[in-house]
Amino acid sequence: MAVCASVLALAGLVAVVAGAVGADRATSLRLAAEDVAVAQEPAAPTAPPEPADPPEAADPPEPADPPEPEDPAPSGPAPDGPRVPDAVTATTLALPAGWRVAPAQDVVEVPPGRFEGATILQRGAGTVVLVGLADPQRVPVEPPVADPARTTALDAEARRLADAYADLLAPGAETADLTDNDVSVADLPTRTSVRRVEGGELDGALVRVSTIAAPGRTLAVLAVARPSPTVGADGEAADAVVRSLRLDPA
Repeated sequence: MAVCASVLALAGLVAVVAGAVGADRATSLRLAAEDVAVAQEPAAPTAPPEPADPPEAADPPEPADPPEPEDPAPSGPAPDGPRVPDAVTATTLALPAGWRVAPAQDVVEVPPGRFEGATILQRGAGTVVLVGLADPQRVPVEPPVADPARTTALDAEARRLADAYADLLAPGAETADLTDNDVSVADLPTRTSVRRVEGGELDGALVRVSTIAAPGRTLAVLAVARPSPTVGADGEAADAVVRSLRLDPA
């Protein structure tokens, strides 16, 4: 009987151990199954990253200051502008805008024979420039230009002609001597006289004469501007035309 009890106790212990082992195995299998299931579950979607703040726009560049306007071109004739030849004096004059070549003029009376065949440039109705030859009896072509006698003759003829044409323009009127100078024209010895009529209907009229010692001849260039609201500008324009004179190339 004791042997039977021992056998039964041993059998019970084996059964307990076997049960424990079975339970542990079942637990292990369950946990392993859960791990596999977890591994097979799809990963939870991750939230997209928040967009970065856009970079701050750079301040637009300040507009550059507009360039300052250039000074207007001078009113005188351009050196490379159209030129008008004068066959009698073998010279050319610039023809700036606003001027024209005229076949005749009635701005100022010219004595017969004076400026015979002259080139006439006219601006508007009352401003003219005429180029011709001086009287060789008054301004001899010889002696050489450097001779004091010829220099004196150039000066005297410019003054005489300026006074004479001012008197032809307004007989008996007073005149004012605006200038007497020796500024050269075409790089040649030159004497210039300018007179202004004072009083009467032609008050303010301008008369300008240049005598120019050129090789083989003496030139006389007359410019007249009759009274008008623009007589000052007309006189300056006529002066520029006279100073544009050039000798024809030989």
